Amino acid sequence: MKKEKRSLTEHQKQCLHQIEKGKHQYVIGIDEVGLGSWAGPIMVAGVVFPKGWSHSHIVDSKTIAHAKRERALQEFIYPYSPAYCVLSMTSQQIDRIGIETARQQLTEGCALYCLTRFPEALVVQDGDRPVPVDGRLDHVVCLPKADALVAAVSAASILAKVTHDLFMFEQARYYPDYGFITNVGYRSVTHERGLQRYGLTPIHRRSYKPMQNYNDPLKNW
Repeated sequence: MKKEKRSLTEHQKQCLHQIEKGKHQYVIGIDEVGLGSWAGPIMVAGVVFPKGWSHSHIVDSKTIAHAKRERALQEFIYPYSPAYCVLSMTSQQIDRIGIETARQQLTEGCALYCLTRFPEALVVQDGDRPVPVDGRLDHVVCLPKADALVAAVSAASILAKVTHDLFMFEQARYYPDYGFITNVGYRSVTHERGLQRYGLTPIHRRSYKPMQNYNDPLKNW
């Protein structure tokens, strides 16, 4: 478990106590990337670590640069995690079922994959919207800021972020005018300029309201 200098809410304290004192020997950390992105997939990762395991290089992915995320993944997550997975849905799938349903399905899928290998593990999800796993919440802890408080969730945030960003870097080769190398699909000045000039690409999320302001070359296909 990690130490945070800032004060914790009572709910966070209760969650951390449950994680620390429970009978489980392993923690499955779950986190996602891409909820608010305008383009590209949503990705959810699950990472298993023994309860209490931590490392100074395993921190919230938002606080470190891409190179450090990649190093942490290669040197401290892949070698030491006994199980991990990443699941994703494309922009077309998100448009079809909605981003929240996509998040829930991917979260449950990652948890179930890891639970098949460690069935007694505790599932720790980041945020305040718990997702039932196999219809149950009794082995799920939903902890706000878990990506900064629990190593397994930090590792999941790194795995999801690195996988997502590498995908978007690749897409920048096909769509070089949207700034995907720097914004990885999120809103930015360069992204908006690309949309204004060239319209939507096949990887943009057409169900997102801001996308209705731009030309869609695929609309009449």
